[in-house]
Amino acid sequence: MTVLSGVRVLDLTHYIAGPYCSQMLADYGADVIKIERIEGEVGRTSSPMEDDVSLYFASENRNKRSISLDLKSSKGKEILHRLVETADVLVTNYGSNVPEKLGFGYDTISAINPKISMVHITGFGTTGPYRDYGAYDGVIQSMSGLAELTGHPDGPPTYVGFFIADHIAGLQATLGTMLALFHKERTGKGRMVDISMLDGVVSLLGFSIAEAKLHGIKQQRWGMSDRFQYSKAFPTKDGYVFLGAYINAPEKKWIELAKLIGKSEWGQSDSPFFHENGRFKNREIMDQTISEWTIKHTKEEAFQLLQQKGIASSPVNNLEEVINNLQIQHREMIQTLTTDGIDVPVPGVAIKIQGNPVKEFTLPPSLGEHSEEILAQMGFSDKEIEHFIRNNIVKGGTSKSHLNVN
Repeated sequence: MTVLSGVRVLDLTHYIAGPYCSQMLADYGADVIKIERIEGEVGRTSSPMEDDVSLYFASENRNKRSISLDLKSSKGKEILHRLVETADVLVTNYGSNVPEKLGFGYDTISAINPKISMVHITGFGTTGPYRDYGAYDGVIQSMSGLAELTGHPDGPPTYVGFFIADHIAGLQATLGTMLALFHKERTGKGRMVDISMLDGVVSLLGFSIAEAKLHGIKQQRWGMSDRFQYSKAFPTKDGYVFLGAYINAPEKKWIELAKLIGKSEWGQSDSPFFHENGRFKNREIMDQTISEWTIKHTKEEAFQLLQQKGIASSPVNNLEEVINNLQIQHREMIQTLTTDGIDVPVPGVAIKIQGNPVKEFTLPPSLGEHSEEILAQMGFSDKEIEHFIRNNIVKGGTSKSHLNVN
């Protein structure tokens, strides 16, 4: 039995933020029913592709069942409302007014089932002057200040190399789902959960907000370094190695670092490099000396040598190196789904709970793969199901034949 066994989630989502939220719930055992339009969720045909398989879709939709409905039809809405009667949560990331138009706004579904919660993810939230504006990940990185905080001081604003705003929204939506479920356990009633991608990134800005307001520091790009922990990436034979908090390292670790880079005298109490203030004043000399040491090694060699002396560090990995990293492999953070003969590597489950109560992975469902199964479980007869499919109210599907997870 997994953590969320017995919880039913209706997944009316597309792209990343919504599917990522519902996938996390599915990983921990929730029965996630992905309700798609007749032509399928747009992510199914989104790049990158491998033959006819969307790697984009595969990474966000495992462990779900799929039913394909025409929600613009009265009968499609009726089927949806029947599903609402049985569900604990409805997750969506359609625009702020789309659920109401398609018959699954919170007022509608809570009237059908007072115990159900709705988790609604949008770019800017369901309230405020921007509620109806369109948003993608880059829009949110720009408006939240994240792009302005990222990059080199003399360079342009820079975007994080993956869809971070979407995934943060999905994570916060998952947390919102759990809070709503906890509330239902205590009160027997559901709640509306309003998740904004913009809110999600702004909530992570920390002290940068206060610095901008109180100290007038608006541009805070620091490239490969960090002005507080005095961390930096240094060149190696095959890339870069990142050293954490080397200028303000504790005395013992500073002495070890000085020995390692061939400057034992810097670890003597009379050295201008011995105390943090002196290191900071002589930072250019110190950085040059460290670079002369790191460039003699590969990034993996430098990383291991530094860590063996208790100095926090890391190779600056490319994605192939991430996939092959021993720690990441040990933590099972790269899994492989085999679909239509194609091995698709996907991220694993990050939250480990004692006893490993994570559902065994199943493939992202084909469009309408479980339509007949779900309708039969709802009590519809074979004749009714056949009528729905023949009249394009429901799209039937075929099940996947092969799954390999490792």
